Amino acid sequence: MPKPGAPTRSTLLGTSASIFLIRFFPTLASVVALVWLSRSIDPIWYGSYQGFWVQWQVAHVVACLGLPTLMLTYSRGQVHAFLRRLTMLHWLGAVAWICLCAVGLMLAQHDDMALFPGWQSALFLVLNVPVAVLEAYALLGRQFRAVALVSGLYAGLFVLSHGLRTIPLIGFSNLMNLLLLGSGLRLLLLGGLAWQQWRAVPLTAAVPAGIRHLWLHTALNEVVQILFRWVDKLVLSFLLPAALFALYFNGTIDVPFLPLLLGAAGSALLLHFHESEVSDTQRVQLLKSTATLLGRLVFPLFFFLVLFRRELFGVVFAHRYDAAVPLFLLSSLVIPLRAYNFTALLQHKGKGRIITTGAVLDLLLALLLMYPLYRWLGLGGVALAFVISTWWQAGFYLWHTARLMEVRWAAMLPLRTWVLQLLSFGGGLLLLHELLARYLSEAGVLWTGTGVVLALLAAQLWQARRADE
Repeated sequence: MPKPGAPTRSTLLGTSASIFLIRFFPTLASVVALVWLSRSIDPIWYGSYQGFWVQWQVAHVVACLGLPTLMLTYSRGQVHAFLRRLTMLHWLGAVAWICLCAVGLMLAQHDDMALFPGWQSALFLVLNVPVAVLEAYALLGRQFRAVALVSGLYAGLFVLSHGLRTIPLIGFSNLMNLLLLGSGLRLLLLGGLAWQQWRAVPLTAAVPAGIRHLWLHTALNEVVQILFRWVDKLVLSFLLPAALFALYFNGTIDVPFLPLLLGAAGSALLLHFHESEVSDTQRVQLLKSTATLLGRLVFPLFFFLVLFRRELFGVVFAHRYDAAVPLFLLSSLVIPLRAYNFTALLQHKGKGRIITTGAVLDLLLALLLMYPLYRWLGLGGVALAFVISTWWQAGFYLWHTARLMEVRWAAMLPLRTWVLQLLSFGGGLLLLHELLARYLSEAGVLWTGTGVVLALLAAQLWQARRADE
């Protein structure tokens, strides 16, 4: 239950946890598939497999046009009013755009090393664009339990299909056939949820002012952000030999649950920000409270991944990708930034231009630094270029948010709490690693350390939940 006088109908922590759970299952499934395939198939084919997913991720975000994020920015009534204003020409244009993106992805698969036929790749994209939009629409109506069930069923099919390929009982083409079946069922189920919600909500709100402007900047920002996240892998997937690309991919892979955690918290913040009784002062405090909680989760994971990195690659990847450990260390330097949502307030205030500007400048800075740092450090320089530009972008957004809220930038952050968290978690995990490495085997160090960190994270969540009741 919310605390007396709380400005929201349900707690922010509860909403974040629900959204995190919905997105957790597919992410966990992809991690399981990644580990299975990296250990069981040749690096050449593993590199081709990950190259497809990089290309698909970029095409998917481009095809979605920012609609999933836009929906979570407004209330249900406002979204309904906006959707009712769209004409048949708008819908036909959206379908044509999705098909164009699908054709682009299909053409990218015309390669001797392509694992999936082009038509399968195109159809997988066409099915999953409306899935993303309908899922966001269901979250807007707080249909968390139903969406979590659909998400979990799809994740189970994803794991099953990759398990059958790992054995191997099926080839990559039949693996994709199973994913197409799962995506089709997911689309039907989410469509049913959307129809129930559409009929239940009366048209009482007006179309919010500036929604088309914000939509444009939301779409541009998401495209730029996905390009920033994947542009190095996207380019290198075409330039590097597949085996070398596999090495770079594993070394610079995003820790999957951290973006997921930040995305869930950001979606929850947007859902609560637009409730009328919340003041700007309360929104800043809500953002800082969320950052405090995220710090208790992000910082232990950061120190665990940095300190246990060699054991992680040795045990999980069976020492097949040990050369990627230095890349992983460099790319991990952005993890502390996951403890804060730098764009939530800007998005709530409709400052799409600032978000887009920061994203474009971020991408340009990374691209400018890539070549000279590559000449100096090799592939590690490419990873470092994106670390530097990510920290710069965080500062850019924080400065503009502070100006918008008319406070000092330091007042936007729980700095004292973060310092205590960094010192305590960092010192404790460093001591733990040194003790374990002295007495246990490589596998023993990793699994004992993992158990301790998971227990620590569970304790943090339990304590936060108790404080939120």
